[in-house]
Amino acid sequence: MVVGRLLSSLAFASAIAALPPAVSAALGTPPPAPAPGERTLTVPAATRLLVIAPHPDDEVLSAAGLMQRVHEGGGAIRVVYLTNGEGYPEGVRVEEHHQSPTPADYRDYGRRREREARTSLEALNIGEYTMTFLSFPDGGLGKLMRRYWSERHAAYRSPYTRRDRPPQSKVLIEATEFRGEDLTQELARIIGDFRPTMIVAPRKEDQHVDHCAAWYFTADALSDVTRVEPAFSADLVTYIIHYYSWPFEDDGPRLAPPPHLRGGVSGWLSLPLTTHEAHAKSVALKRYRTQMHVMAWFLDGFARSNEMFSRPSAARLILPNRRAVCDDP
Repeated sequence: MVVGRLLSSLAFASAIAALPPAVSAALGTPPPAPAPGERTLTVPAATRLLVIAPHPDDEVLSAAGLMQRVHEGGGAIRVVYLTNGEGYPEGVRVEEHHQSPTPADYRDYGRRREREARTSLEALNIGEYTMTFLSFPDGGLGKLMRRYWSERHAAYRSPYTRRDRPPQSKVLIEATEFRGEDLTQELARIIGDFRPTMIVAPRKEDQHVDHCAAWYFTADALSDVTRVEPAFSADLVTYIIHYYSWPFEDDGPRLAPPPHLRGGVSGWLSLPLTTHEAHAKSVALKRYRTQMHVMAWFLDGFARSNEMFSRPSAARLILPNRRAVCDDP
């Protein structure tokens, strides 16, 4: 499926005006100047921002500052969590105090992470926003791209929760089960209803299989939307969280791009944060207490003075994918 037509041209992006200085000043100390040779991500006024998060905390790690900037510019924000982050055995053992967690323990852990996501976004003070938890299987998104795509096969069953479908309260489209086609359709429904002007999603090079798969599902859903509405377009911007030892070898105040990874068609785009934005991001990350208990060093590694993004090159995508493009065993 063709994704390239959804990407805003660089000429269009460069023509977009940055936020007025008064808005930046209202957020605290003005953001630092970008590094030499580094481009800045501009955020148009009244942006309709859709953030795709594979797990609760990815939205804050990647785009807490961006969400604040969109809010200050009079925009609208919707965050979509593909999973509830329940499939983390180490975290479940710590929180549930069981060395051999049960499916009920994993389900409870997912509910905890969902509650943390709500309190975390509250800490950003971004006004009204919409949160959607699709509750697809943590650790299983890569498998949905290949082995569990359509009704021709049984739905995927999570080895953690033992569920093969989202809870009924989380279903957007009737009869949704843990199949790739179903996840694409739910994402397409959200995009069609919300009509974002900017979409932020993981890069396909992210080394966490759920993050990599999230890129493919986002691209597939966008293709479905534009097939029905050819005039629809959105600025597709990507982020990366898991990439070798990046960014932990550098403990400086700025988040530099991952070494040896190109920045797509745009080059790497930095969003310098005001002191207010950076502080709010740090506070929001600490609201993820389950994650701070087991990986505070990881979350703290993204609490810097900027956020990094890029725009992907045009791609031709067809799902289901017959090969393991996301390193899914």
